[in-house]
Amino acid sequence: MSARVVIHFCRTCGFGPPAEQIAAAVRREVGLTVECRPGFWGCFRVEHDGQAIFNRWKTRGWLGRLGCGRTPTSAEIVELLRRRS
Repeated sequence: MSARVVIHFCRTCGFGPPAEQIAAAVRREVGLTVECRPGFWGCFRVEHDGQAIFNRWKTRGWLGRLGCGRTPTSAEIVELLRRRS
């Protein structure tokens, strides 16, 4: 079974385009299967084989749940995935 990445994002917060950009970079640069799924308010979480490698709610606390703060860059996520392999 190949490694899989799932990106959960808040559509209301406008995190769809960054999620798609990250997904495209992961497919292109790491060659992994990526799925983008709409999630709850303020959500931006990236999972690799079921384990969270980035979770906005964990890094930003309640501010992350309100949609405040930043989303990761494609380069950050690609680097995190490369470190895991």
